[in-house]
Amino acid sequence: MRQTTKTLPPFGWHSSTVHLLYFLYRKVLLCPKVCFVFSMANCTVCGKQTTKKCGKCSNAWYCRTECQRSDWKNHKKVCKYPFEIKESEGKGLGLFATRDLQIGDLVLCEDPILYFECGRTEVVLISHKKFKEAYGKLGREKRYQILVLAGANLEAAYSDVGLNLTRSGSSSEDEEWRQAMGAFSRNRISVNYEGKKVGSGLYITISRMNHSCSPNTECSYLKDKRKSKEVRAIRKINNGEELLGDYMTDETSFLTTSQRREQLMQTWKFHCECSLCSSDYEANDKMRQRVKKLYDVIPIFQAREDVEGAANAALERCKIIEKCEDMNRYLPGAYLELYNILVMAAMYKGDFGFNDALMANLVKQREEYREKAYYLNKRTKLTTRKDQHNKMIRQLAMMGCLGPGGSNKLMQ
Repeated sequence: MRQTTKTLPPFGWHSSTVHLLYFLYRKVLLCPKVCFVFSMANCTVCGKQTTKKCGKCSNAWYCRTECQRSDWKNHKKVCKYPFEIKESEGKGLGLFATRDLQIGDLVLCEDPILYFECGRTEVVLISHKKFKEAYGKLGREKRYQILVLAGANLEAAYSDVGLNLTRSGSSSEDEEWRQAMGAFSRNRISVNYEGKKVGSGLYITISRMNHSCSPNTECSYLKDKRKSKEVRAIRKINNGEELLGDYMTDETSFLTTSQRREQLMQTWKFHCECSLCSSDYEANDKMRQRVKKLYDVIPIFQAREDVEGAANAALERCKIIEKCEDMNRYLPGAYLELYNILVMAAMYKGDFGFNDALMANLVKQREEYREKAYYLNKRTKLTTRKDQHNKMIRQLAMMGCLGPGGSNKLMQ
């Protein structure tokens, strides 16, 4: 007869108390539901509290298998991406890299959950009625996602979603869609296509990305799907580093720290404490002010047909941006404008029509700046940058400034 041995607790002595403690250790403390009790969230599908999340990306939470399966059609579009959504100190939720990213690596691609076209004036005018109709056509899950962005009470909000809109004129209905409209107003992103604004959209995941005046990602439209947005890394990003975008427009890029903070407070209601704004920013502010002044003075030189003055100002701007890491994303555009000025100078005066030897040499080396811009833009893989590059090359080619074969300089 085989003898069986009992698995005893590894304490070296036996008593009912020790056995009880060991039982509690094995059955209670090691229970997954207890281990993760402090890491709970609301189910992406039904809104119930749960401790379970997608094992692949950790970005979506589900209370049961049925919820995960029903959401897979939507979730599979983002499950492959190299980030997770978690708390960012002092900012709420944020996106964090789950692996090292190189320049040009894709962070995510997303379609808008709500989208409104522009009018003829490139201004999106959304009436309450228009928004309410569009919001009412969304499914329960999508409305719930918008309410989460609005900061509504999740369980209470979800219990009303799908019910409020059927009770015409009810106060709860008004509260729901007003919160949703507030979320859209605060988080909407302009949809630009080939240099023109065509609408505004609400992108749920991109809206989770926090702001930095020195961002490590950039957003672009897709060539074949103008409503879709893609986000790519514009500098090396380490595993665990937060993914940050810039809420400001290109027109406000060279404001001083106090000016940027003022505009961010007026528009998005937060005081910026990014790595740039919280550092010793006085020297940076001086460089930005100088770059802004050079941007403004170049058109004046061009209007006077002073190509040498315009070229010298454009060259100085390039040199300043080269020295400032947080402004490097503007370098391709600065190179292209300098190239444009030098091409025009060569057309009017020729390669040897300048008394200044430095200017003559600069004109002869103009192709170097186009090649630099080409390399930097191609490296990012952003459609926006490729289109901006090609637009300027086409304009110069149409003017006959590039000679035969000018179209060969386009980015493919």
